[in-house]
Parts: sequence; structure tokens; C-alpha cells
Amino acid sequence: MKQSKKLPIPGQRIIRSAIAVALCLVVYVLRGYSGIPLYSAMAALQCIQPYTRDMRGVARKRVLGTVIGAVWGLLLLLIEIQLINSGMQNETLHYILVPLFLILVLYSTVLMKVPETAYFSGIVFLVITINHFTDADPYIFAFNRLLDTVIGVLVAAVVNRMHLPRIRNLDTLYVSSLGDDMFESKNRISPYSLVELNRLIDDGAKFTISTDQTQATVRELLPGIRFRYPLITMDGAALYDMESLEYIRTIPMSEDSAERIIKWLREKNMPFFSNSIEQNLLVIRYSELANDAMKNIFEKKRHSPYRNYIKSDKDFYENIVYIYVVDKTEVINRIREDISLEGWRADYRIVDLETEQEGYSALKIYDSSCTQKAMLAELEGIMNTKETVTFGYTEGEYDVVIHDYDKNRMVRELKRRFEPISIRGWKNMFRM
Repeated sequence: MKQSKKLPIPGQRIIRSAIAVALCLVVYVLRGYSGIPLYSAMAALQCIQPYTRDMRGVARKRVLGTVIGAVWGLLLLLIEIQLINSGMQNETLHYILVPLFLILVLYSTVLMKVPETAYFSGIVFLVITINHFTDADPYIFAFNRLLDTVIGVLVAAVVNRMHLPRIRNLDTLYVSSLGDDMFESKNRISPYSLVELNRLIDDGAKFTISTDQTQATVRELLPGIRFRYPLITMDGAALYDMESLEYIRTIPMSEDSAERIIKWLREKNMPFFSNSIEQNLLVIRYSELANDAMKNIFEKKRHSPYRNYIKSDKDFYENIVYIYVVDKTEVINRIREDISLEGWRADYRIVDLETEQEGYSALKIYDSSCTQKAMLAELEGIMNTKETVTFGYTEGEYDVVIHDYDKNRMVRELKRRFEPISIRGWKNMFRM
């Protein structure tokens, strides 16, 4: 039965933005209705960010931009006061001076090597000079403008860092399959999952993924996720560290096993890609692109900087982690049956795959000892955690099963298990 599509629940950034604006209005009342709360609210809205470290950068730009714009605005107003006192000032001259001084405002951000503040500086300068050039005391407005901004930034800083009291389970390894449980649509992770997953990782969640894909595909499918722990890739053939960009463990075929299966495939005139790890690089060799499916794979993947395709008539047998056989479906079915009749069949693990090319199928051939479960056991030893929780979409294979209709459930469940709400976590209520 098809699930009805629900409206998304408002995210934390929306809620926090509303709270920050409300607090800015409260401060305005407490100040005896002094200042302009609009400027505080605008600063708070700009500083509320998904990640705390992003907020620091926005706050810096906002405050510094306000100072630069306010100083130049005040200077222009003081000059115009002198012109008014000398009888030289008029409205036409004012509107000539404003754009000329704006050049100085923007150029000063370049000279100070803070060009990222140019927008804020320009806005503050224009607000001061266009709306308040007739004010009797420009000092008061410039000071209040800066104070309003600082209030908004401080309010945002507090709101962005305040959280419910939660305890953190730092001794648990969380592992998700890279499949339907990770993606919202079209192989894209949802904005909520991306932001929340990064926050959980930043807060210490030992999260990783286990997939039959290469690390190159992981990078393409999950851009923006800050993985800090090794990934299980190539269906358990490799353990890859995204921070150091290194394969820290691989399970290749022995040279004898690789030579035997490659020569057997040659005798059967079967086209294939051999995937090996050489000098910490993924190298993919082929002798020819013998069919449309192979050509499609090659054209789609070859532009990646994390894959290295090599056309070679000579076969190599060292460090091969898997062999990818691609041909028409009836041919693949026959080859699978032929392999099953060989005495050495038990030395290999063979996985059936579909291809994007209609009428074609594929086989991936690994060493028999290569499995995601075996590599997970090695990762558990490296991580030295007390328990492991797995997420996936197949009943009976994972601790937490994710169904198709809720693509954010994996991250929500990770959050619930990693940092449950508890008064014992009061120390974690304020994050730096």
C-alpha cells in the first residue's frame, strides 16, 4: 500500500530562529523600547546556522561589517553636518556623496582583507546615511545600530548553543548500510539528515557506513557528510578512512586465486573490470569495452578523481579486491552456472547484480573470506566499542530496519539511541 506523503516537520533552525527573534523583542522591551529591534532580529536570523562553527563565522562577518559600515556612515554624517553649518549642503550633494563613500566602504573591506563583510558593511552604511542624515546626533544612531547588531548576535549565540539535556553513548558503534535507508529520493540524502548527521558526528557519535560500493561512489552519493571513522566499502573488501584518504585494511584475492579466475574468464571470452588497490589508489583495468553496459559504466565513472581506469592487454594479479563481469543476462546466467561446477568454486564469493543497461547483468567476484560482516568485526576491534547497532532495510539482517516511507528515520533513530534525553546530561545543554 502506498504511503501518503506527509508535510515535513519544521526543523530546529526554524524553531530556533523564531525563539531568537522573540528574545530580541524581549530585550527591546527590557531596554525600555530603546533602539531598533528590527536590526537585532535581522542579525539573529543571519546568525542562526545548522552548525555552531558556521554561526561563529556569520557572527564575525555581521559584527565586523556593522562596525565598518557604521564608522564610514558616521564619518559621512559628520562631514555633512559641517557642510550644513557652512551653508554648502543640499540634498543633491548628499545623494552624490553617498555612492562615492560607498566605494570607500567596500574598498576598505578589501584593504582590511575581509571582503566577505562587504555586503553587511554596505547595508549598514546605506541605512545610516540615507535614512538618518538629518539626525541631530549621528553618534547615538551609529552606536545604537552597532548595539542592536551585537544584541542579535549574542541572542543567536545563546539560542544556537542551548539544547535539551542529553546523555551521549560514546561507546557504541553505529553502522548504516548505504541503501534505501540513507536516501530520500534520487540517491540524495535529505537536508534534515545531512545537517543532523553531521551534528551527531561532531558531538561524538561513532557513525559509519557499510556498503558494497567503492569509496569513490560513497563520496559521490554522500557529499558533505563529515565521516570521522573508517567506512566498510566494496562489500567488505576494504576499510577506508575518509579523513586520511587511506585504505587501512583490504582483503584481496591471493595472486594464485586472481590468476586462476582471470584466466578462466579469458578462456570463456568474458569481458570484465579488475579492481585493485595499488599505492592507496583504486585502479580499474580492462582489456576492452566489449559491450554497451561496459561502455556505459566506463563513461559514467571515468571522470571521477577517485577512480583510475587503465586499458591494458596484460593481466595483473596483484592486490585485486574484486572482479566485475558484465555481459548480457543470458550469458551471465550461463557463466554463473559454469562457475558453480568448478572444483575451486568455494574459493570465491560471487554476487549477482543488475545493471542500468537493459538486458545486461553482472557478477562481482570476491575472495571467499571477504564479507561485510567479517570487516565489521575488524572495525569493532579497531574502534574498541562496547556494542554495535546496525541500520538497514532488510528484515532480519539489521538491528534497526528502515522502511521506504520514512527516509529520515535512520538519523532520528541514531539520535534517539546516541543521545537520549536525560537530566543526567545537563552538562551537554550548552555546546561551544
